[in-house]
Amino acid sequence: MINYCFQYADNVQFKAASPYPADARVTLKNQLKDDMLVYLGYIFDENSADISNQIKFLNENLEIVISEYNFKRFINDRCKNVDLASYVPRSLQYFVMDDTSPMSQRTGYGTSISRYLVSTFNDMGCNFIAYGGISDREADRLSDYINMMNNYISGFDIYKNTPGGGSIGGFGAAGGKGNDSEDEPPVNVKISLPPKQETLDQLLAELDSLIGLETVKKNLTNLINLVKIRGMREKLGLKTPSMSLHLVFSGNPGTGKTTVARLLAKIYHQLGVVSKGQMVEVDRAGLVEGYVGQTAQKTAKVCDEAMGGVLFIDEAYTLTNAEGEDFGQEAVDTLLKRMEDNRQDLIVIVAGYTDEMKTFINSNPGLKSRFNKFIEFPDYTGDEMIKIFDLMCVSQDYVLNKEATDYVADHLQKLAVDHEEHFANAREVRNYFERCVERQATRVVEEPNIDANSLTTFKLPDVEEE
Repeated sequence: MINYCFQYADNVQFKAASPYPADARVTLKNQLKDDMLVYLGYIFDENSADISNQIKFLNENLEIVISEYNFKRFINDRCKNVDLASYVPRSLQYFVMDDTSPMSQRTGYGTSISRYLVSTFNDMGCNFIAYGGISDREADRLSDYINMMNNYISGFDIYKNTPGGGSIGGFGAAGGKGNDSEDEPPVNVKISLPPKQETLDQLLAELDSLIGLETVKKNLTNLINLVKIRGMREKLGLKTPSMSLHLVFSGNPGTGKTTVARLLAKIYHQLGVVSKGQMVEVDRAGLVEGYVGQTAQKTAKVCDEAMGGVLFIDEAYTLTNAEGEDFGQEAVDTLLKRMEDNRQDLIVIVAGYTDEMKTFINSNPGLKSRFNKFIEFPDYTGDEMIKIFDLMCVSQDYVLNKEATDYVADHLQKLAVDHEEHFANAREVRNYFERCVERQATRVVEEPNIDANSLTTFKLPDVEEE
């Protein structure tokens, strides 16, 4: 990957109408090498380093000659006392210029090379820190730097123009579904098989493109990088500490927990964590029966269906908070045994309201030992809900006139501030959108002349709420 980026740097510099200055003091390839060395110096942590192997990595992969002493001097001179995660590498800027040039857009070539460069930086960083015992500082810095690069290229529609890239905010032409997929009514058991084998880069781009969820994305990026590094250490014959990949997703409804879980199942598959990558969704009714022994059989069957993928249990706290004689605990006991027996090829994600999930996990020592990572899904802000509404309109071929646009923005901003404790977030936005569609249809059907414009335009009466 690194050599390919070097070759592409040469292609960009020496092509006709190159965006790279002809009078530049260094070649674009050497600028790229410098950017890579600065990045690796930035994420380097001396307290968890295997410096001799890391220096060997630098010299072999960056095609440079640098000693341990000079590398540490370089870090002191170039990588300290500055937040490098706020500075976009110059090489990336020129890659983006080339990606978005008229010739690249016309030919369809180059629209993903910037993404390829970001992927190269990510994998290079993971390989580099895999030689030492990874520290929280290294994981955070790597994640922050890669997020900065992704945020930069997303402003140029690089993802949108990349074949197979993720839809923005989870809403796209293919069905118009997104972060609010939890709107679907709970079902006993639902199996989600990926319709196609998307690449890891495509899946990570889709995760990054979801509206909001910044802390969720950062936590998952750190987790994914830890999994990558774990695999690299295994290949190098290094000791690999045990690591639980089971997760607790907590937060209000409609914050994207199910959407993210489906993506994570596919990502785990691409990383080799699970063998198939399907996700089985259940709630209490999908695990519990009303007679002794039946619950264990039902739960075991669901676990069989989830083997090789992810078992997602929504409102998992309902398994233990029922009053009177209840078989939910039988489901929990069966689940814990299967998680232990099949820990190499079964991942379990439990989800629900924040306080209830904390009580659920703390109710059983077995749950507490296996679910040690909580990821909190925050409520959407007013601006984020406006983006979700806009994308719903785009996906269903609706536009808003000026009065309707102003009203929707004001309404959703107020809704984000003044709402009930268990606010439904994107689900509430979708319900509002559907009411707008219904009101618009009622208004338009009475018009004498109906055309495409009237069928696709929301006016103020369509979006006003009583």
